[in-house]
This record gives sequence, structure tokens and C-alpha cells, in this order.
Amino acid sequence: MEETLGWTVGLDPIDGKIVWLRASGERWKSICWTVGLQRSAAHEHWLYALCVIAFRLNGRRFKRNLSKREVIELAGSAHR
Repeated sequence: MEETLGWTVGLDPIDGKIVWLRASGERWKSICWTVGLQRSAAHEHWLYALCVIAFRLNGRRFKRNLSKREVIELAGSAHR
């Protein structure tokens, strides 16, 4: 799991923390308590961070001015 620590570099600190906590098996309730977000917001931050990591690993670029929702939709459309 230490190898993947570098993947969180460049993410927003909250996004990186959520990804790391989920990867270590934390429940959503404790993650939400730790980062101070509601469940839906924490889940969106998590999805966004995973999409950013996937884009980087696949060598794809995206516009930084896109919203979190737009980046998630862009990543979803890449699979179709």
C-alpha cells in the first residue's frame, strides 16, 4: 500500500485523506466524522480523487477548471 502513497500527491488534502482512509478499510461514518463532510459530499470527493488518479496513471489530461462532477462524468464516459 505504501507504493500507492505517491498517487495521492497533488490531490486536495481532504481528497487524499478520504482515499487513504477508504483504502485502509475505514467505514464511511468515521471518514465523514474525520473530514467533517456529509456522506454524499465525502463520496463525491472520493470518486473525484479516484478519477484524477486514474487519469494520471493512464496518461490522460483534463482541464483543471472542470467541476468535480464533470471530471467524474468524463471518467465515466471513457469506459463507454
